[in-house]
Amino acid sequence: MTTIYDFFNIDYGQREYHSKRDLKKRDNGTPLISSKGKNRGIYGYFDINPKYKNVISLPNTGTICQAFYQGESCCIDDNCLVLTPKKEMSLEEFFYFVLILRKQKFRFVYGRQVTPDRIGNIKIPEKIPVWAEKNDIKDYVAVSESAIEEKIELRSKKFKYFDYTEIFEIKKGKRIVLSKLKDRGDCPFVSSIDKNNGVSAFLGIAPNQKGNTITVNYDGSVGETYYQPESFWALDSVNVLYPRFKLNPYIAMFLIVMIKKEKYRFNYGRKWHQERMEKSKIMLPINSKERPDWEFMKNYIKSLKYSKALEN
Repeated sequence: MTTIYDFFNIDYGQREYHSKRDLKKRDNGTPLISSKGKNRGIYGYFDINPKYKNVISLPNTGTICQAFYQGESCCIDDNCLVLTPKKEMSLEEFFYFVLILRKQKFRFVYGRQVTPDRIGNIKIPEKIPVWAEKNDIKDYVAVSESAIEEKIELRSKKFKYFDYTEIFEIKKGKRIVLSKLKDRGDCPFVSSIDKNNGVSAFLGIAPNQKGNTITVNYDGSVGETYYQPESFWALDSVNVLYPRFKLNPYIAMFLIVMIKKEKYRFNYGRKWHQERMEKSKIMLPINSKERPDWEFMKNYIKSLKYSKALEN
């Protein structure tokens, strides 16, 4: 047996970014990695010079041991440890160690935080198993490109509130008893969960909603919003937004952000049900005629990193 120290140098992240008060946000800036448990730990994008690439970030507070591979240039604050490989590693090796590190969560709590020595001295197999080396892991760094090279500013754009009913036709899902369904199939079952694009199962039933729509949870994880590219079954805890305009994945991504900004208004005791949503408003960028500027929304999303992944 050997230890994690045999494969990595382990240090704390950058102390200068512990406080982010004076950092200047930039849409296409350097990602700053912190102790978040989602989205690769990205706290935001800032006008700062990158320091790390091809390392593993490991939160020592917050979402402890929620390790992420950082394959593009970034900064990492001191809420994380930074594991730098002692020799060149393949993508498969990086993801193997991410798995190993996440499996160490049970060892740590708020009163026993992760330190370089505590994580570095954990014993692991001397050799990476064959099954890990044979996995064909796609390099997601290749899809970090934007769909267009143009840089588009958002702050100078004018916005205006619109009624939801002016922009969408709002439909409600339908209740179904999962325990009575024995068959599994290809139909995405969208419920009010906060992950996996809202899809909690794949069922052998006919869809009750069309694709190229947006789902919004009005119960459970209220306000969580997803784009549904294909036909699906929506549970009755989900509102389905049918566009009164020509929707595409880029515009959908913009709308999802604007919808989720209203989450704070709703909770378990004040659900965002269909009737309440029909009386709600959404803020959108406008054109010279003070109508929603769909072209701007599409191009703005296309100008962001990772938008190239939406092409297909």
